[in-house]
Amino acid sequence: MAGLAERVTTTPTSPDADPSGPASRTAGGRRRRRRGWDLGGVPAVLVVTLVFVLPVAILCLRSVTEPTFGLENFTRLLGHSGYVDNIVRTILISAASTFVALIFGYPIAYQMVHGGTWLCTFLTVAIMAPYLTSILLRSFSWLVILGRQGPVNKLIEQFGLEPIAMVFTPIAVVVSLSHYLLPLMILPLAATMRSVDDSRMRAATSLGAGPAQAFVRVYLPLTKPGIQAGSVLCFVYGIGAFVIPALLGGSKGSMLGSLIHSAIKQSGDYGLASAAALVLGALVLVIVLVFQRLTGMSTTELAGRSGPTATRSAKRGGGRALRLAGRAAGGLDRLGVTRSRRLPKVLAAALGALVLAPQFIVIPISFASTQALIFPPVGYSTQWYAEFFTASWLDPLAVSVRVALFVTLIAGVLGTLAAMGVVRGTVRGWGASTSTLMMLPLLFPTVVAAAGFYVEFERIGLVDTELGIVLAHVTLALPFVFSVVSAGLRSLNPVYERAASSLGARRTVQLRRIVLPLIAPSILTAGLFAFLTSFDESTVAIFLSGVHVKTLPKRIFEALSLETNPTVAVISVFVMVCAAGIWLGYALFRRLTQTSRSNS
Repeated sequence: MAGLAERVTTTPTSPDADPSGPASRTAGGRRRRRRGWDLGGVPAVLVVTLVFVLPVAILCLRSVTEPTFGLENFTRLLGHSGYVDNIVRTILISAASTFVALIFGYPIAYQMVHGGTWLCTFLTVAIMAPYLTSILLRSFSWLVILGRQGPVNKLIEQFGLEPIAMVFTPIAVVVSLSHYLLPLMILPLAATMRSVDDSRMRAATSLGAGPAQAFVRVYLPLTKPGIQAGSVLCFVYGIGAFVIPALLGGSKGSMLGSLIHSAIKQSGDYGLASAAALVLGALVLVIVLVFQRLTGMSTTELAGRSGPTATRSAKRGGGRALRLAGRAAGGLDRLGVTRSRRLPKVLAAALGALVLAPQFIVIPISFASTQALIFPPVGYSTQWYAEFFTASWLDPLAVSVRVALFVTLIAGVLGTLAAMGVVRGTVRGWGASTSTLMMLPLLFPTVVAAAGFYVEFERIGLVDTELGIVLAHVTLALPFVFSVVSAGLRSLNPVYERAASSLGARRTVQLRRIVLPLIAPSILTAGLFAFLTSFDESTVAIFLSGVHVKTLPKRIFEALSLETNPTVAVISVFVMVCAAGIWLGYALFRRLTQTSRSNS
């Protein structure tokens, strides 16, 4: 590499050099070659357009053409009190879940940033460990915890009260959904808190403000962008929830996602399903646009950046509420409640333990001797472990692994090429358009995309096939691969590629000898995300799986919705062990990589 750099620096650059000479021709060839990087994003753009955008567009079109042209489907949807109640319930449950996630997430995020090393590590594990577990398995944990014979009702009985029916009510949906949304709230909050200048808090304290008053009047307004970004993310993802309300909500906690699924899979009413999907997509779009309009935040501000933006955002509105909160905080300071530095850490640790607890509640259930979901079990047995190693569970597992491997390979190649086209490309506007299209599957409710996949794939015979699930999952995994590899490429100095290009190396040689070896860790990380995205994805798998092809999430969904089967707890235990192994392996890999770089 030193030789390459030396030969580049010896290229004639004097003013008297012939403009048509070797240096000019080399520069022109380099520009042409760099311009060719833009073509790398074409395959991924075609896949997302044809597999994701087109089915969703056709689904929206069918809302006004099925069974006849007109607004009949919207009239049925908005003119029926039951459907209108479902829409209102969807908005209220999502809002309540977002609020609960904020109340729990803020103190956790604060201690993740300002707490000690061990507390920060524990809270990070507590937040990310559930994220590595399928939403179906987390829903199973809440079925046990909130059930009639679960630990919550057992605790209520200890106080001499009657058990509360929480499962198949909005309460269960809000609790489980807020638990699911916590990482989406905490990550933007933590990103904003890390950029807050600590000197402002010290200045407020030096001027006589107590800890609580300084926090409310200074720190809290500065973290407003993170609160806003996390709230929007949680609300948007919550409003499109399907699995949690389908398993825990029943008729009282049903949401729009369940209505779309039942209209397609049970009633075959594609017109009503398309209208409901379009209403759900419109709700998401309106929420984001209205939020940005009211707060004046741009897209980058919505991502949770602070600094001048945070200060400017804090000055807009909320003055009276902040003054009232400041007075209440001053009262707490005068009582001396806020002087303890241990109390916030203990509170955050307790909240982290509550977040992590559902992961471990399934371990004793996996050894239960009966099929009833009773905690603690009345007896213990290994029969459910033996049940897992039968064809009814191993065949869906094999399908999920096979599909996830294909998705990892295809999404890895397409996402890496798209990242190269965006980061190294030169065509104006192409990079922004490609990035928006690549991230579109993350910004759109998955249940709407699943409905679009089903309606279009059924027409061409891809429902109940592995190919159909692979194509759908590729579009869902591409945003993760694209974003991770793009970050790795942006941290890579392009001077190495320019040096190789000036010496006549073709693009394939640059990729093979320079770029790919240097971004290999990013590609491996992106591949891991792609595999987990496909393997754990449940909504699309539930829509597209059938009799002949059934993934593990589909089999789990059937076990939870049609029967009570503790074998799901066995799967949860295996997934936790695998997730712990992946986590430790990744940490070891990063440590070895950093050690090798420091030694070199």
